[in-house]
Amino acid sequence: METQQQINELQSRQLELRAIMASSDERAAKCFKNGTSFRETYPDDFARYEAANAEYNRNEQTLAKLEATSRGRAGA
Repeated sequence: METQQQINELQSRQLELRAIMASSDERAAKCFKNGTSFRETYPDDFARYEAANAEYNRNEQTLAKLEATSRGRAGA
């Protein structure tokens, strides 16, 4: 797969993952405000958030490598 296509696909996935994480933000904020545990109050949302966050962070590292490779090829 072409590097730019991989970058585009990962960036698109990052947007999806941000949406997943953002959907949990309101509940997490409510728990914080009430002094309750987001993890215990909404365990499924918490698990979804954790999984999305972990994938997002891995993708950021991959994107950085791909973009560096892409810049290196453009300068060659």
